[in-house]
Amino acid sequence: MNPADLLFLAFALSVDAFVVAFSFGLIIKKNRFRNGMEISLATGGGQFLMPVLGFFLTGTVHGYIAEWDHWLGFAVFTILGINVIREGWNHRTNKELPDVSSLTAFTLLGVGIATSIDALVAGISIYLSSVQCGASPPFHAVFLPAAVIGATTFLCTAAGFFLARKLHRFPSFHLEAGAGIILIGLGVKMLCDHMC
Repeated sequence: MNPADLLFLAFALSVDAFVVAFSFGLIIKKNRFRNGMEISLATGGGQFLMPVLGFFLTGTVHGYIAEWDHWLGFAVFTILGINVIREGWNHRTNKELPDVSSLTAFTLLGVGIATSIDALVAGISIYLSSVQCGASPPFHAVFLPAAVIGATTFLCTAAGFFLARKLHRFPSFHLEAGAGIILIGLGVKMLCDHMC
C-alpha cells in the first residue's frame, strides 16, 4: 500500500472516532484535558491493534484465497464505505447525546473497540495489498500502516474532542460520507491495480 493510499485509509478509519469524540466533547465539562487524552489513547490504541490482528488472521488463510484476493479486498473496502455512509445518514437525525460527566474505563474500552472494528477488516486489506508475486508479506509489514492509522486516529479524536465546542454546528454526516467515498475509492483502485 503506497503512502497516499495509507493516509486516505487512516483518515477514513478515524472518522468514527472523530464523531464519537466530538459528541463527548460537547457534554464533558470537567477534566477536559484528561478525558480528551484518554479517549484519544483508547481509539488510537484500538486502531493500531485491530489492523495487526486482521493482518495475522489473514496470513493464516491467504493460501486458500489467493486467486480471488483482489475481489475480496474490493468487497471489503466497498462494504466498509457503504457502512460508513449508512451510519452517517442515520446519525444526521440523531440529536440526542449520552448523559456522561466523565469517561470510565468501561466506556473507554467500549469506544476503543466499537470505533476500531473497521480497522480489523482494514488489516485484511493491508495483507492482501502487500502480497506480491505470490509470496506472503513478512509479519512486520503491518506495523508501520497500523502505527499510521493509530496515530492519525489519536490526532483526529483529540481534534474532535477539543474542537467540539467551536464546531458543534458542523454536520458530521458530511465527514462520514466523505470517509465512505474514500474507502470505496480505495477498493476500486485495488481492483483496477490487479486488472491492469
